[in-house]
Amino acid sequence: MAKASTILKKAKSYIGTKEKPANSNNVKFNTDYYGHSVKGSSYPWCCAFVWDIFRMCNASDLFFGGKKTAYCPDVENYYKKHDRWHSTGQAGDLCLMDFGKGRASHIGIVEKANKDGTYTTIEGNTSKSSDDNGGAVMRRTRRKSVIRGFARPAYDPEKYTTVKKTSDKGAIKWMQKKLNELTPGTNIEVDGIWGKMTTAQLKRYWKRLGWSTAGSYCGKKTCKALYANRKK
Repeated sequence: MAKASTILKKAKSYIGTKEKPANSNNVKFNTDYYGHSVKGSSYPWCCAFVWDIFRMCNASDLFFGGKKTAYCPDVENYYKKHDRWHSTGQAGDLCLMDFGKGRASHIGIVEKANKDGTYTTIEGNTSKSSDDNGGAVMRRTRRKSVIRGFARPAYDPEKYTTVKKTSDKGAIKWMQKKLNELTPGTNIEVDGIWGKMTTAQLKRYWKRLGWSTAGSYCGKKTCKALYANRKK
């Protein structure tokens, strides 16, 4: 298995990679997928890029059950079938997009959810002039209007050392859940959104441990206490 951060680190390492020559679809990720070099319009590679990233991280089972696909609708259907399809995304999710074809026609990996409702993604076969056939690995910002949904692989949990208001929802949910478990009597909603109730619960936990309540985020010391299930 692998963590979402592992997949993202590998994907980001290929930012700037381009097919050569331009408009050929001749690129490392297609070569890895098909087992030999290919070229031509029959080989768009946004999905092959995602498949290859998981393969290189020894996490093929997480992407498509260990099988191969370079077709975006297959990915969408697979995750819907396995009840891992979501309307909102978080870091590590696979973002399925539609640019006017009436089906999933492009895929990327979510790097982060932004406050304005957009998502920052790492994508293969994209460019500023062609969203879904641009020939390069790039970091893009996507609006919800082009997003069909999010496929969420069953990643290993992250080992968090700091959780802040700007952290991804997965990290905030983990902290909220642990605070509820370790601060009896007052439960907050585990929704991945850091509001006033989350701050209050964090301060209650600090008070329970006899610590200062002057802080505003869950730092290394607090994360360590949460992992150790400290109640006093």
